[in-house]
Formats: sequence, C-alpha cells, structure tokens
Amino acid sequence: MEDKEILDTVENDVIDSKVIAAIEKKAAELKANNPKAKKVIPLLVEGDVDDEKEYYVGYFTQPSFMDFSKYLTLSQKDQASAMRQLAKDCFIEGDRELLDDDSLFLFGLMGQLQHLIKMRGGRVINLSKPGK
Repeated sequence: MEDKEILDTVENDVIDSKVIAAIEKKAAELKANNPKAKKVIPLLVEGDVDDEKEYYVGYFTQPSFMDFSKYLTLSQKDQASAMRQLAKDCFIEGDRELLDDDSLFLFGLMGQLQHLIKMRGGRVINLSKPGK
C-alpha cells in the first residue's frame, strides 16, 4: 500500500469532531445526573456495512465491588458471558444494541470493556535495606 493510500485510510477512520463533541457532552450530562457514577466511560463501536448506524455508543460506569465480584466469579466458568454481564451491569445509557446484538458485542464492544476495569498505576515501596 502506498503512503497516499495509508493516509486516506487513516483520514477515513477519524471520527467527526461533532460526533466526539456530542459524546463528550452526553457523558458530562450523565455524570452530573448520576451521582453514583464516579466516571462515565463512553465506548464507541463502528458500524459495519450491514449495520443501521455508522457508530454505536454506549455510556458505562466502572463496576461496583459487587459487579466486579460477579464478573470474576462468572469468568472462571465462561469468559464471554462474564464480559456480557459486566457490560450489562455497568451500562448507563446509549445504544442497547451493543449489549443485545451478538456481532456488535463480540466483535466490537467486548474488546473495549478493558477500559471499564483499567487499573490505576501504583508501585511497591521497598523499605528494606540492601544487605540486611
């Protein structure tokens, strides 16, 4: 593929700034109106040729302790079902098709759910003295 073709492909994959602005506005509204949601995480999945929409957007929150515990328990038996349950538990609003449509969920949303359980940075502080 030539450089020109690569640039055209990248430009075609860029999401319209109006779409991004609308998503950011909706996320801010949901956070303001939902005091239990510390974070509102919008996840976008691109529609396919056969889909009704160009983009599907779901607004999610981080899982609660109980939701995460349920996810961990289910994941020992069936990872895909555990991910779907996590998505349902954390879903606030948006395109419900992301949860209900197998193709949109498996080949779109499921790969994005890692953002719901993204761990914070941290480190262990070694207080032991070398040579002791």
